[in-house]
Amino acid sequence: MDIKIIPRKLKGRLDALPSKSHAHRVLIAQKLARMQSAADAEALNADGSPGSEIPTFSKDIEATKNCLAQLDSGSPRLNCIESGSTMRFMLPVAMALRDEAVFIGAGKLPSRPISPLREEMERNGCTFSTGTPAADADGIPNGFSEICTIRGRLQPGAYRLAGNVSSQFITGLLFALPLLDGDSTLELTTALESAGYVDLTLDVLRDFGIMIDERRSPEGFNIYVINGSQRYTEPADIAVQGDWSNAAFWLACGALGGDVTLDGVDMTSSQRDKEFADILMQMGAHLEVSSCGTSMDSTSATGGLSSIRCTGNGLSAADIDVAQIPDLVPVLATVMALADGTSEITHAERLRIKESDRIFTVHDFLSKLGADITDEGSGLSVRGKRTLSGGEVYGHNDHRIVMAAAVASCGCTGPVIIRGAEAVNKSYPDFFRDFAALGGEVCEL
Repeated sequence: MDIKIIPRKLKGRLDALPSKSHAHRVLIAQKLARMQSAADAEALNADGSPGSEIPTFSKDIEATKNCLAQLDSGSPRLNCIESGSTMRFMLPVAMALRDEAVFIGAGKLPSRPISPLREEMERNGCTFSTGTPAADADGIPNGFSEICTIRGRLQPGAYRLAGNVSSQFITGLLFALPLLDGDSTLELTTALESAGYVDLTLDVLRDFGIMIDERRSPEGFNIYVINGSQRYTEPADIAVQGDWSNAAFWLACGALGGDVTLDGVDMTSSQRDKEFADILMQMGAHLEVSSCGTSMDSTSATGGLSSIRCTGNGLSAADIDVAQIPDLVPVLATVMALADGTSEITHAERLRIKESDRIFTVHDFLSKLGADITDEGSGLSVRGKRTLSGGEVYGHNDHRIVMAAAVASCGCTGPVIIRGAEAVNKSYPDFFRDFAALGGEVCEL
């Protein structure tokens, strides 16, 4: 799908999209609780899958639901579609429960790295064999590939992972290790990046009755001490939080001369991407948080918030270390491209292995729209302008690149054409509908 956007300032109000990160974790914990329950047959939904009460609002969530349903099979075939988070979460979870599993995927997923997690799983009872090319055989749909077959039950023991590769490896093990029949440790060998995602995992685990002891190594790195044979217990009521990583795109539209209000985000969330609100304020945007019927000119509200409003009339440059907030880089660089002065994005190395090489693709789409941006290898340098020219860009099969390009249109003088805009279906299928609801002029080519 190719779309054309006529530049407009966006104004209006939206409900925040449910948090994909939180929903993934709740779905996994919910399924494990129901599998452990004596009333398992009654607890499962009619279709045999967990979490029908959590809407399937993205392909990633669809992938997780489908994989969790497969855990009822003795030899599950887990189709992760293009969801790297689903695959990395489910690799250890599946092998904590089953002696064999086949993982299937599409797009770039078969080539995305899993070696650190694989090595630890192989040291602790599992064997991996390489998958097969795409085929319409053995239950693999056309366009999909077998990523790997894993045999052997995951065993309790000592696990070691670098903290600067993928927090998703850590999350997968934190879900799986409490299920094993012995105690385990998970020791990080470097400082933890994307710590907010691990904090979110620990929050969900506590909600479901799983206790993990956090300690520090002599070097100051995280060690997680995990008792085995724990039981997941489903709480009476748990709600999926509003998503800060998607909220960032709308707040950016407000900061770029618009007036956008979002309902349903929580300032107390462990989602690290909520830092985007503080970054916008640092750059000169005005944010107003409403909570419990009151209003304040800050983002320091306590308790769940009802709404956050963002407006802007001129932004200034900022230097941002994104080690803990890598998913914000596409929209952050977009805002920087329209701010006075030169901004620096640092510690962005892991963006090279996302859905696209996001350092390259951010540089590519913003350059084509007229931004002054430089690829610094492990980050980006952005010299801001009052306006961008517009132009034609490619979405690189990356939902965050497509959404960031749409946000950039708010500061362009000419139309923005986005090729491959269907990539938004991965996380936000209704993105362009909501964009239009805020006054954006969008047409499909």
